[in-house]
Amino acid sequence: MLKYSIFISLFLSTLNCLYSQDTSCYLQIDIKVKKEYSVTHDKKYYEVIYRDENLDITKDSVSEKRFFIDLTIKNTSSKSIFIWLMSCSWEDNFLVNNNYINMEGHDCPKNIPTLVEIKPGESKSYSTTLIKSIKFDYPCKYCVYGRQVETTKIGLIVISDITKPSSNDYFRNMEDKSKWKIYWSNPLYLLDKQPEPKTIGVYKN
Repeated sequence: MLKYSIFISLFLSTLNCLYSQDTSCYLQIDIKVKKEYSVTHDKKYYEVIYRDENLDITKDSVSEKRFFIDLTIKNTSSKSIFIWLMSCSWEDNFLVNNNYINMEGHDCPKNIPTLVEIKPGESKSYSTTLIKSIKFDYPCKYCVYGRQVETTKIGLIVISDITKPSSNDYFRNMEDKSKWKIYWSNPLYLLDKQPEPKTIGVYKN
């Protein structure tokens, strides 16, 4: 019975997407880790990057974990969709759902907002590197970290109707987060075993 219930649920969900005006059904974000590796830097490198976090870096060199990923934007609808991306720094139009993974940027000699068309059934693929924060390995002396988000997802920031090509005040809409619609990817599990949360004692007179 469970098998049939799942099938019916998926069938109804598909029908809803076919007849619904909800554009969430039109676009799918997939991410996949292609390579996992580590990069080692001198302690001073991280003291600059993490200056505001006051990390207690106890070693002369630090190993940082990185993940090279493929990111795919797929049009799952029967008509073309249109999204705004920067022509070079396309990662500006994406965000990460947690505070321990960052998306690596890159230098751009020329960079302008571009309306990208994705035809029915077509996919656009991009590659980037995710960088894991070292803050769990070298927490500041008086920091207390709660339980972390177990998954890493990448969200595509959409700032206009994806079904209609249109001129767009790109920079103003990117600055106004109330205009954003986020399309989230599948989850990746990039966090190692989490430390137990610290207990803060209550001071009493």
